[in-house]
Amino acid sequence: MKQQNIYDNKEFFEEYQSLRKNAFSANELIEIPQLFELIGDVTNLSILDLGCGTGKHDKKLIEMGAKKVVGIDLSNNMINEAIKSTNSDKIEYKVMPMQNIDELDEKFDLVVSSLAIHYIEDYDSLCKKVYNVLLDGGRFIFSYGHPMDSCTILDNYSNNYVLINNKKYFLISDYNNEGKRVSRWFVDGVETYHRNMSHLVNGLIDVGFKLEHMKESYATDEIIKLKPKYAEQQDHSYYVYFKCKK
Repeated sequence: MKQQNIYDNKEFFEEYQSLRKNAFSANELIEIPQLFELIGDVTNLSILDLGCGTGKHDKKLIEMGAKKVVGIDLSNNMINEAIKSTNSDKIEYKVMPMQNIDELDEKFDLVVSSLAIHYIEDYDSLCKKVYNVLLDGGRFIFSYGHPMDSCTILDNYSNNYVLINNKKYFLISDYNNEGKRVSRWFVDGVETYHRNMSHLVNGLIDVGFKLEHMKESYATDEIIKLKPKYAEQQDHSYYVYFKCKK
């Protein structure tokens, strides 16, 4: 099935760009620092970035000492922005669905992905393709929208929580009912795919990966002071991170 290319929707892309400029967003304060903590040392590594967006992570990886980064994204808007903002000959960008990485003619030390894999319908096939594009001993490290956050099916785009005594209680109905979720994020009709945690873990193990580390997002006291809303991370995580080895 063809993947939705929502980032080439003009209204969506403009709203997304505004979000990325917000230094107090959950991405900036929580997801990006925690993902890079898991990535660690990248000195002299060749890296493939799945769903690279505007290339912010790729530039950071080169600054951290990576030998080469190939960033792929389905969106022309994203790749055009990435190319405009990059002046390094160590970074290469391609407009390519991540499902097509088996068409690449090289292998990598590390494959990374930041909040992009939940847009993919066939997760198990992607895990196999990532495994095959890695060199022996290579690693796959990625962040994913937390299944607890994505499970509930709400046709009217309502919030996925109820308020009781001014506290949010998050809904986890349909947790084991995997599949497409359609929601409103900037625009109506944004498509992602919900999977339960065991599917996310076993999809990696079943193709041969050794799971080295998994962690769920959290907010430190310092982050909560900057953005009190993120105290709700103590009740449910927005993201989950995986690190595995071939």
